[in-house]
Amino acid sequence: MKKIYTLLTVGFSLLSANVFAQKYTSQVSKDSLTTLNYRLDALKASQKLYELKIKEADEEAEVEKLRVKLTDANAKAEQAAKKNTSVAELLKDGKTEHKNVAKAAKAAQSEMAAAAKALEKYNKQIKRVEDLRAQIQSEEQKITQKSSQVVFK
Repeated sequence: MKKIYTLLTVGFSLLSANVFAQKYTSQVSKDSLTTLNYRLDALKASQKLYELKIKEADEEAEVEKLRVKLTDANAKAEQAAKKNTSVAELLKDGKTEHKNVAKAAKAAQSEMAAAAKALEKYNKQIKRVEDLRAQIQSEEQKITQKSSQVVFK
């Protein structure tokens, strides 16, 4: 019986020693935690910057598409204006009817309206790209203005 008590006492003392020995000691100091938080903020800021740059590239591609459409619309408007002029000259010579001149003038006017609309879309898209570039510049300034934190150990 005495042996059982001694074994139990030794067992409890060993278990309690293990319980008291398992204390948490932090591996990260407060300074390094601040540095890690700073790095995390820097990563978030650069991620936002890269997302804006990707968006700017997409908008630039859209500008190029609209530029091609604008060029086509201007070419069509120029052709319609030339046709209108030639039909008007034929009317002066009496070789065509007034109805054909009105039809050519209407076509030229609609082509000019389409070209103006394409120019308006192109200018709006350029404005969007310029706004994105301004946002990118402000984000880059925010990133470069943050002071780096050095931790000496």
